[in-house]
Amino acid sequence: MTFYRKKIVFTLIVMSFITSIILVSKNWREAKKNPDSVTNLYHCPDCNVVLISMTNLRYDHMSISGYPRKTTPNLDVFAQGSIVFDNAFSHASWTLPEIMSLYTSLYPYQHGVMSRYDGSTLSKDTPTLVDILNVQGYNTAVFSGGYDYYTEFGLSNRFKTYEECARGQNESYPRQNGPLVNGPNQYGELSCTVPKAITWLGQHAKEKFFIHVQGFDVHCPFSQKPTTIFDPTYTGTIDYSRCLWTFEKTEPEIINGQKYYPVYSAKTDPPQTVLLSPKDVTQLIARYDEGIYYADESIGALLKTIQQLKLDNRTIIIFTSEHGDIFGKYGRFMRGGPLRGTFYDDVLHIPLIIKVPGVAPVKRSTLTSHIDVTPTILDLLGIATNASFEGKSLRPVLTTDIEINDAVFAGSKFTPSEDSLYFNKWSYINVIRTKDWKLIQETVQDQSTKKTIVTEELFQVGVDKEEAVNLAKTNPTMLKQLRQKLDTWVKRVQ
Repeated sequence: MTFYRKKIVFTLIVMSFITSIILVSKNWREAKKNPDSVTNLYHCPDCNVVLISMTNLRYDHMSISGYPRKTTPNLDVFAQGSIVFDNAFSHASWTLPEIMSLYTSLYPYQHGVMSRYDGSTLSKDTPTLVDILNVQGYNTAVFSGGYDYYTEFGLSNRFKTYEECARGQNESYPRQNGPLVNGPNQYGELSCTVPKAITWLGQHAKEKFFIHVQGFDVHCPFSQKPTTIFDPTYTGTIDYSRCLWTFEKTEPEIINGQKYYPVYSAKTDPPQTVLLSPKDVTQLIARYDEGIYYADESIGALLKTIQQLKLDNRTIIIFTSEHGDIFGKYGRFMRGGPLRGTFYDDVLHIPLIIKVPGVAPVKRSTLTSHIDVTPTILDLLGIATNASFEGKSLRPVLTTDIEINDAVFAGSKFTPSEDSLYFNKWSYINVIRTKDWKLIQETVQDQSTKKTIVTEELFQVGVDKEEAVNLAKTNPTMLKQLRQKLDTWVKRVQ
C-alpha cells in the first residue's frame, strides 16, 4: 500500500471515529431532551436477569445510604458499579401484596391479593413478568423463604423452578398444614436460598435465565445469634426469639422516670404485653442490623459466583426489598403490625439498585416504585408486550436524572384472620408521596362496634425526613391538593 493510500485509509478511519463521537454526543443530547427518542440506548437483548430481595430491609439502614453502621459491605461494592435509586418506594407494608405488584406492575387494589386468609390468589388471566419471560424462552427460577412466596398465592407456581427454605435450615422443608405453618419463625433466609441459587446457576449458566433469590433474614424475629458486632454489651432480659410488635399507635409508659414501650410478644397465648426500655430497643435494632450484615454476606457469595461463572458481562442484576420496618416511631414496632402495617417512610422507602452491563454507575433521585421494575426489565431486554402496566420503564433515567413520576402511591386493604389474637379491625391505608410532601390516609373499622375512624397525616418530607410534624391541621391548602390527587387515584385503582 502506497503512502498516499495509507494516508487516505487513516483519514477515513479518523473521520469515521469523529462521526461516531458526534452521533453518540447527539444521541446523549437528544436523550436529555427526549429520553424515549433514543430507542436503542442501553438495550441488552441477550442478558440474563438476577433479582435479589432482602425482605424487610429499610434503605436508610444500608451503609450505602449513609447509615453509620457498616451493615452492607458487599452491597456497597455492588452499588459502586450500579445505578442506585435514592427515592424508591413500595406500595404496601408487607410482602404478599408487594411482590405481586412488582411482578404484575399493578397496585395491590388492582391485582387483589391482599390477604393470606381469604383464599386470595393471583388471577391466571393477570400477566406477570415470569409469564412473559417464559414465553420468550427464559429459564425461570425462584429460591424463596416461603410463606408469602408459597405457590398457593398464584405467582411462584409460574416459575419453571421453585424451591423454598425454612429459617435455620439448609434444605427445603415439607409443609403439612397449608400456607401458614409456624409463622415468622419459619421464614427462610438467604443463607439457605443463596446456596440453592448458586447450585442452579452452575447447572444452567449457559442458558438464558431469570432467577429471583429472596430471604426473610431481617424479618422479625431478627438475628438469632448473640449480638457481637453492634451492641455486644447488652445485659437485658427481653426474649427476642419471637416477634415483638404493635398494631396501632401507642404511648410509652413512665416507670421511675424511665420510658418503656408496650409491645405484644408473639410467644404468648393469649397475647401479653412486654415493656421495652430504650436499651432494649437499641438491642432490637442491633439484632436487625446484624441480620442485614449476615444476609449481605450471603449476597456477596452470590455476586462472586456470578463473576466466577463469567456471567456478569451479560446479566442484569437488581437488588431491592419488598418493604422496610419500624422501631418505635409513634410507638409502633414491626410496621405497627403485620396485618395492618403503617406507611411511614421507615416502611415504604426501600432500596432499588440496578446493574446493567455497559452502563456507568450513578445515583438517581427520580421518584420510582416497585411497579416500575417489570417494565424496566422488559425494556432493557428489548421485549415488547401487550400487557397493561401501571409502572414506567426506568431505562430513560439511565441517561439522565429526569423525573418520570410526579408522585408515587401506596395503598392496600388489611383484613385480620377471624381467629387473630392481636387485632380484629380491618383497615385501608393510602398514601401519595412527592419529593416534598406526603399524605397518609388511614381508615379503620372495628368489626364488633362497626365504628369507623379516619385519620390523615401530612408531612413536608422534603425537610421533615423523620415525619415528626403532622401539618394536616396547619396547612389546609396542601392537604386539600394532595387529598384530591389521592382520592382520584383510589377511585381509579379500587
